[in-house]
Amino acid sequence: MPAALAALALLLPLAGPEGPVDLSVRPGSTLAYTLVHKFHEVTGVSKAVEGKARLLPGGGVQVMVRARVDSFDSGNGNRDAHMLEATEAARFPFVTLKAVGALPPPAAYPATAEVTLQGELTFHGVTKPVALPVKVELAAPDRASATGKLTISLDGYGVERPSLLFVKVDDALVVTATLSLAAGL
Repeated sequence: MPAALAALALLLPLAGPEGPVDLSVRPGSTLAYTLVHKFHEVTGVSKAVEGKARLLPGGGVQVMVRARVDSFDSGNGNRDAHMLEATEAARFPFVTLKAVGALPPPAAYPATAEVTLQGELTFHGVTKPVALPVKVELAAPDRASATGKLTISLDGYGVERPSLLFVKVDDALVVTATLSLAAGL
């Protein structure tokens, strides 16, 4: 789910010539998933997003972000319990993204950039490569916001798709990240 969190990687302009700069996901950041069923659409939101990005002086970035699977709330306790069962959250408590990318520094702030990052998403005990399109708004050298969206296959990650009235949800799980990022946290 946190694949979109690779947006942290877009903050390359913060890397100084002296050494790497570390950034953290700030409170208020969210991850959301959306599932579609023939009769309705379900959205679950997590506000328990953790993450770090290391911005390297040469323009590279290394990112690791995760969220607890049990932190997503759809507003329906029964539905959430069913999702925890389907994703085996007790056995696989985290969804984790590791990604790398590069972005030239902006000429001035504020600045906006779009980039596709390459990484690996681990969900339900399965690790798969992902390409993640991300939009970042750099407010200052030490502050930014980032948004990204990624679609993954529940079947591809070995998740038994939940069903209602014997009809399973669609295979596509859309993950959306809205992040606030800052140095020094």
